[in-house]
Amino acid sequence: MRMSGFDTPEQLPEKVELLRQAVEAKITQLTEANRAHRRKIFDLYTIFEISRHLNGMLETESLLDSILLTAIGQMGTGGAAIAIQQSPEEGKLVFVKAKGISNNRWEGVSCEAGGPLCQFLLRRNQAILLKELGERIGSQTGEVEKLAAIEAELVIPLSVKNRLEGILILTGKISGLPYSENDIEFLSILANQLAVTMENARLYEMEKNTNVRLRDTQNQLIRLEKLAALGELSATIAHEVNNPLGIIKNYLALIAPQLTPEDPNYPFYQVIKEEVDRIAKIVRQLLDFYRPKAEEIAPVDLSQILDETVVLFEKQLSSSNIEVIKNLPRSLPKIEASPAQLKQVFLNLLMNAREVMPEGGKLEVITRSENGYVEAEVADTGEGIAPENLEKIFEPFFTTKREKGGTGLGLSVCLGIISKSGGIIRAQNRTPKGAAFLVRLPVKEKI
Repeated sequence: MRMSGFDTPEQLPEKVELLRQAVEAKITQLTEANRAHRRKIFDLYTIFEISRHLNGMLETESLLDSILLTAIGQMGTGGAAIAIQQSPEEGKLVFVKAKGISNNRWEGVSCEAGGPLCQFLLRRNQAILLKELGERIGSQTGEVEKLAAIEAELVIPLSVKNRLEGILILTGKISGLPYSENDIEFLSILANQLAVTMENARLYEMEKNTNVRLRDTQNQLIRLEKLAALGELSATIAHEVNNPLGIIKNYLALIAPQLTPEDPNYPFYQVIKEEVDRIAKIVRQLLDFYRPKAEEIAPVDLSQILDETVVLFEKQLSSSNIEVIKNLPRSLPKIEASPAQLKQVFLNLLMNAREVMPEGGKLEVITRSENGYVEAEVADTGEGIAPENLEKIFEPFFTTKREKGGTGLGLSVCLGIISKSGGIIRAQNRTPKGAAFLVRLPVKEKI
């Protein structure tokens, strides 16, 4: 008799075959798991090496180039583009760089930081195919269509500390293969590291700009202290000179009727009168320098003021064969200042620019807003400023135009006007030649 529960000899081969198949399936499963595990280790090592390389980059321009090249190299895509938030006040992420995508497709494309697209990407914090993105948020805002126009196939948010630092988009792979789950997982992990490097670069640039402004402010304070001391001395001297000068002018007025152009002494009278007038002009400048005239303070459009000043001086610039290049947007925030005094500052800068380009050249006048300030730049293509004079040009009585009758008070007065408005004025040389004067004024606070 056969005992129940035991296989017969006929059944054993079948059982062995089933067992063999089960073992092979398990081996295949373990092999695939091992392969996936090794891939993840390799991916993490790759991400570590990429992060180590990029963490040493603190200049935003170089960093963005490296991010694009890294993404293209790792995924084998035909192109990539990146959008960043250039200014928190604008509330937009603007595409600023691309590789492998024609400029006319991505330049000027932006997304609202508070819009559905950016908010969804911030919440998701993971790479997503454009097709799926369109299904998730719809097309009411047209932002998905903007990305499609750039040929985006994969969209990767770059966020850190619940803040969307940027958006990286990739076009399709050169091979024509679709993006796999492993690709999306790899890019999502990599994106976190890229966002950290971008945040580090942003903080570094903020610190660098803060240090520059701090240094400018310290230099401004030193200059203002010198101005105060020299201004008081100048006013005292001006008052002392003014009294005898008035007497000389009175006697000249008495002599004038007794002289005719034919008189041999008439040329001497003319020279004395011109020199006395020149001294009187210097005395007035000294007094104005110490006690500037009170001007009405009002909300001012810096672009409009600079444009009006250029128009006022345009004929002289044109006659000197100087081409004026203007970039004066009228959408800038307003500042609190005296319009008349600002025109005086810009007129002085324009006159100086004309003098340093006797053979003609180009004059650029630019305005822009940045971090709560409005800036105006007046740049020429002259010979530039001697390095040893850059720190001296705003000092009273310092001039390189003594033989042309320069008093050295023009830029000192400009410094006083800008400082009184809470701003900064500085000069720097340009490459390959020329100099630029930058006027920086605080934006009028909204009430």
